Amino acid sequence: MRPLKLVMYAFGPYKDKVEIDFTQFNQSSLFLISGPTGAGKTTIFDAIAYALFDSASGDDRDKNSFKSDHATDLDLCYVELEFELGKKVYKVHRTPDQTGPGTRTKTRKIKSSVEFHTENSVTTKILEANQEIQELIGLTYEQFRQIVMLPQGAFKKMLESNSRQKEEIFRNIFETDIYGYFQEELKKKAKTLSDQRKKYELALQEAFKRIDSEENETLDKAIAQLDVKTVLSELDQIIKNENEELKQIRTHLSDFQEEKVRQVRLIEMLGKRDALNEEKVKLDEQEKQVDQYKTQLVNHEKAEKLVQLQKNRQDAKTEKETSEKRLSELNEKIQQVKTERATVDERYKSISIAYKKLDDVRKEVLKLNEELNRFEIEKDKMIQLSALEKRKNESQVKKEQITEQHKQLKDKHQSVKTALTELSKTREKLTARYKVLSTKKDEQNQLNQRLNNLKEVSQWREQGVELKQAFQAAEQTLDKARAEWQSAKSTYFSQLSVVLAGELEEGKPCPVCGSTEHPTKAQAKSEDITKERVDTFEKKKETAEKTFNRLVTQSEHLSHQVTERCEELGISPKDIQNEKEKVEENTEAVTEKINILQDEIKTEEAAVKQEEALTKELDTLEKKEREAAEGLYKQVSIIENSEVRLIEISKEIADLKEKQVYDSKEQVLELVVTKERAIKETERQEKTTREELNRLQNTLATAETERNLTEKRIKELSETEEKLKQTFRERMETSGFQDDFADAVLQEELVEKRKKEIQTYREARAIHTNAVKEVADFLEKADSVDSKEAHETRLTEIEATIPEWEIKRDRYIQKTSQNQSAQETIQKYQKQSEYIEKDYQLYGELSRMANGAKETDYVSFERYVLGIYFEEILDAANTRLAQMTNNRYEMHKKVEKAKGAGPQGLDIDVFDHHTGKARGVSTLSGGETFKASLALALGLSDVIQSQNGGVSVDTLFVDEGFGTLDSDSLDNAIQTLLDLHEHGRLVGIISHVEELKTRIQSHIIVEKNTSGSQAYVQA
Repeated sequence: MRPLKLVMYAFGPYKDKVEIDFTQFNQSSLFLISGPTGAGKTTIFDAIAYALFDSASGDDRDKNSFKSDHATDLDLCYVELEFELGKKVYKVHRTPDQTGPGTRTKTRKIKSSVEFHTENSVTTKILEANQEIQELIGLTYEQFRQIVMLPQGAFKKMLESNSRQKEEIFRNIFETDIYGYFQEELKKKAKTLSDQRKKYELALQEAFKRIDSEENETLDKAIAQLDVKTVLSELDQIIKNENEELKQIRTHLSDFQEEKVRQVRLIEMLGKRDALNEEKVKLDEQEKQVDQYKTQLVNHEKAEKLVQLQKNRQDAKTEKETSEKRLSELNEKIQQVKTERATVDERYKSISIAYKKLDDVRKEVLKLNEELNRFEIEKDKMIQLSALEKRKNESQVKKEQITEQHKQLKDKHQSVKTALTELSKTREKLTARYKVLSTKKDEQNQLNQRLNNLKEVSQWREQGVELKQAFQAAEQTLDKARAEWQSAKSTYFSQLSVVLAGELEEGKPCPVCGSTEHPTKAQAKSEDITKERVDTFEKKKETAEKTFNRLVTQSEHLSHQVTERCEELGISPKDIQNEKEKVEENTEAVTEKINILQDEIKTEEAAVKQEEALTKELDTLEKKEREAAEGLYKQVSIIENSEVRLIEISKEIADLKEKQVYDSKEQVLELVVTKERAIKETERQEKTTREELNRLQNTLATAETERNLTEKRIKELSETEEKLKQTFRERMETSGFQDDFADAVLQEELVEKRKKEIQTYREARAIHTNAVKEVADFLEKADSVDSKEAHETRLTEIEATIPEWEIKRDRYIQKTSQNQSAQETIQKYQKQSEYIEKDYQLYGELSRMANGAKETDYVSFERYVLGIYFEEILDAANTRLAQMTNNRYEMHKKVEKAKGAGPQGLDIDVFDHHTGKARGVSTLSGGETFKASLALALGLSDVIQSQNGGVSVDTLFVDEGFGTLDSDSLDNAIQTLLDLHEHGRLVGIISHVEELKTRIQSHIIVEKNTSGSQAYVQA
């Protein structure tokens, strides 16, 4: 797949239509995408990925958020990609979900759509188009991201991922999930069979344990021998016998339980009859007290009504007196308001006459304002006249200046074009020098590596001399420390013998030798040595021994290193100095040539760097030429228009002067102010007086309404008072009270208490009556009723008998249920064992091997297949990595088993030829990681193309990473990408590295401004 043309409209940061023609790179298909951060460089990759796969190039972009924030709802966001595959050309047009222009309405919601154009057809269904494109290219979206479009950090993830993560990536790329499915199915089958097998065995064992039988020699023997047929036969007979016994036991138990219920009920009713007789005596005693409570409540209700009537009459009398006082106040207020209203009414009539004449005054003011307007227009026209004269003169001067400027721009334009032609020739020379410089740097690196090794060996030999001197000094120190320690130890033990000698007695045995004679006792010496001092000398001796041993080891190791390194360099130790001097001379000679080349390149690069500035200057000059021509035309138009307008304004001023009535604007303005002031004062007086008159009228109406209502209320209260007085007299006569009726009113709590006590008594009497009837009815119907004591004796006998029969019943139920359950379980699993065991042996072994056993180093079947692909990827990647690192690094599949129980077999180690050791990829520097990641991505691309016969990947896009490389590494990385270009692949790079702008000739320039970004090709 090779892109030919990309069109974006209202996409990402691009507000307007942007068209990128990749066919302009045919002569140099390695190109650089450059521009400021956030301008939209990666958006170009997003657009290609979206057109092909309906997704963005990165993980954090949503395809339905592609529409530019700079665009309006009337702009339609879309992407169109034309690409070549084989010798055929295809085109994809996609539109994301958005708010866009409508047909009947101004805007509408637009759903995502696609048009995929082939030679003979157009596909417009999204799912079908996505499937056709994927089948055509031969890559899924994830594979495309791994081998064609490498976003920031994505291919580094591949390098540093563990075996499990690589397994997931490679499974999608190489479609090995069929092997994983095969493993999983085997595991599931073996697990199912194992579970069934265990379940069968456990079920039989549990079933045998649940069999409950008394001594049965035949059954016990069958269980021991797992004779299922005999067990089932014996169980069947046992269950039949138990069911017969259980039936008889249940019959006896039912009879006893019915008799027990009858006796309990008789005892209960006889006891209840005695209790009801006692309760009747208590209720009869309560009846007199309840009658007294009823009388108290009746008197309370009568007295309470009399008290309330008395209170209502007093309230009516008090309210009538208050209303009579308010009526007097209202009469006085009404008379006062009427007097004040008459005065204000006279004043309003006088003001109304002047108010009606205001329309005539306003007309006069209107005419005066028209006169003022004519004065203002005349003033504006005079200002316009002056400004036109000034503009005409300024345009005449600018016209002459622009004419001269236009001539100078044409001369400079020709000069810049000539300079660009010369720079193009310089660029061709620069490319040739780059190749020579790269060769010389490779030679320099090899010489520097050999020189560093020689210097290191030389330093080791110098260190050897120093070690020898240190070794001799350490040996002397050790001898001295040993002598001091030995002397101190001897002295210390001598002192111990003196102490022992002082305690010896003649005729008594020595505690050391046992002798009873002590002819020569030990004598004390002048020097006093303690145990602590002996320990100090011993530590000093041990320290000296450690130092001596360390120096011996270092010396031996250093000697081994020198010998080993000399063998690697192919020289003898005695020739080290001569070889070092020879290599230094060669290095200096190559370095001098490189410096000369770099100076020449630097000079030429400095010149080439001017190319971009000159190109921009050329565009600027062309733009300025166009602007100068437009400016010249503009100034001529201004001069001509100014002359016409001057004549028109002069005539308009003359017409205005003829219509003026007054001599000056100030005279008119003074008249307007005087008349407007008089109008405002008259309007104010009319409004104030009218509002005051309305207020007095409202006040009078309110007071008269309140007076009428008050008079009516006084009449109503007098009638109410008289009625209440009459009602009170009538109630007193019928109540039977004298003046002490208030004493009969009870407290509310006492009233509630009396009512509750009366109700409680009534309920108790009703319950007692019902209970007496129930007991009498039951005893009348019962057979053979004896005394309560006789029935209690019979109940005790029955209760003692029932538990014995219940125990027998429960025992037989448990045994029968247990034996039946065991019988069913045994029958269920009887026929399964032989088939399960045979299948389990087969599938269990297959699953163990396929999912990774000890015999396969715990590598599964799928990971074994992926490992083959992985080794091919590393072989292809190491070809690139060797070129980019001057043969220093090489990636290997990790052989050593990692810690833990996770997946193994797809981890990477890096072998460093400088140290001769392998180490983890995480130890690489930032620049080394980028080179290894890029090499791995390119290796993956090569293997996928070789494995998938229909896949043709002619394009590679790389987003950033070059900023971590030094100058030499950058040369090697670029040379690797140039090799891809020479093999016909289109290679695009996004980078901010300034040096790449001079090293790569073809550019896509992305520019950013406040109204959106723009992009154009500079081939």
